[in-house]
Amino acid sequence: MICQQVLAALAAQSINISVGFCQGFSAVLLPQYSHEHPTLSYEQSSWIASLGVISNPIGALLGGMMVDAVGRRLLLQSIVLPNLIGWLVIAFSETYIFLCVGRFITGFTIGMSTVSYIYVAEITTPEKRGVLSALGPGLVSTGIFVVYSLGAFVHWRKVAAICAGVSLLTPFLMYFVPESPLWLASKGQMKEAYNAMFWLRQNNSTAQQELMEFTKDRKTDESMSFKQKLGLFKRKNVLKPFALLIIFFVFQEMSGIYIILYYAVDFFKSVGTSVNEFTASIIVGGVRVFMGAVGACLINSFRRKTLAAASGLLLGVAMLGAAICDSVNGPPLVKLACVLLHVSFSMVGFLQLPWIMSGELYPQDIRGVMSGATACCAYVLIFFNIKTYPQLEKLVTSNGTLYLFGICALLGAIYCFLLLPETKGKTLTEIMKQFDGDKKGMDPEAGYTKEKRCSIEGRPVQRRHSAGAAVSLEKNEFKPQWMQEEEARRAQNHCE
Repeated sequence: MICQQVLAALAAQSINISVGFCQGFSAVLLPQYSHEHPTLSYEQSSWIASLGVISNPIGALLGGMMVDAVGRRLLLQSIVLPNLIGWLVIAFSETYIFLCVGRFITGFTIGMSTVSYIYVAEITTPEKRGVLSALGPGLVSTGIFVVYSLGAFVHWRKVAAICAGVSLLTPFLMYFVPESPLWLASKGQMKEAYNAMFWLRQNNSTAQQELMEFTKDRKTDESMSFKQKLGLFKRKNVLKPFALLIIFFVFQEMSGIYIILYYAVDFFKSVGTSVNEFTASIIVGGVRVFMGAVGACLINSFRRKTLAAASGLLLGVAMLGAAICDSVNGPPLVKLACVLLHVSFSMVGFLQLPWIMSGELYPQDIRGVMSGATACCAYVLIFFNIKTYPQLEKLVTSNGTLYLFGICALLGAIYCFLLLPETKGKTLTEIMKQFDGDKKGMDPEAGYTKEKRCSIEGRPVQRRHSAGAAVSLEKNEFKPQWMQEEEARRAQNHCE
């Protein structure tokens, strides 16, 4: 069961390698392109960097609307189109305009890729959801490290061509894994949903139980009016997680994480480290990969709130350390060490958690749309941050930006400690109950109610699963026709 979940999660999260390519490419493109075109202005440089972000919100909204219509698997396979076209436009661009167009197109990949977190949240059990969701940011870091390393030795056109080739990886891998069984069940495709769940769980009874529970709790929207459908977005369990996540993203962007990512080479040049800026950016990429793996391990051992608060606190202290070192003209290596610590601590909570939680916190009926809307708002914030950084640095100097990033990170740590909801070890249904106000008897650490933990005389034994609440194991429970037919077919195949 675990093997199948890991394979499916890896296939879906492989899109994040291309996301890392998109995010890290400007850091190696700008120095090379500026050397080739000395007349390139500061404003033009900022557009090259930020145009890889400005289309992210459009991609996120488009993906959010498509994911519930066409499915998680098909959308992940379709992302290859804008990704491949964008990289080829960049690789063969002869003018500044075409370069900007290519950056804009590849930005769609980043926006639409958030569907991978929805897919992983729906196919995994609560115990494995955290670590498998954390593969996404880890693979983003891997993509960034690869493109940083290539950019130090290879011309930017060849780097773009390599990125175009790698974009074919995700549709190839997704061919071998099933669609999300919860999405299939929501569309009434119960046989296909059962086959997908059986492939993931490798257990007949577990697959049946999870689908029966989901089907029992599912509400159809076929008879709903437009006004009723619009009312779905006004529910407390939709608006509250949306507000919580957006505020989390504000603190994340203002802590400088994405500034270092998109302007890595220029950033190290501006803060004045003694190490070659290209070498420093490769070191940052390597640190991100290593700490991404550490973060994936920690996310299964510690509460989300604890990780987020500790991560924000430590990266804030690290950035303030770099600012103080810069103010007193301290050793450049100390400044570099502080920046590397900032990058390291961001990877154990502050960077990946809001993305992971955007696939967990929303109800099943509008999870795709709301996850896309959340990602859209986050990317608008990232674009604003990336586009205004050169002007911000001119206004408050590079030293002032370091102080600003450090203070915002500390404020974000306080916010996470006080207000961030806990999702560790909880099923998707249990997470929803936190926002419905139904917390009675809920154990925040274990993730299920005390009533269910106790053995109550006269009641059937209960189990938890990835789709939602506990499932009755009574053998005489009614089974739908599709399930009876599927059992008969498998029994016949077994006899043959």
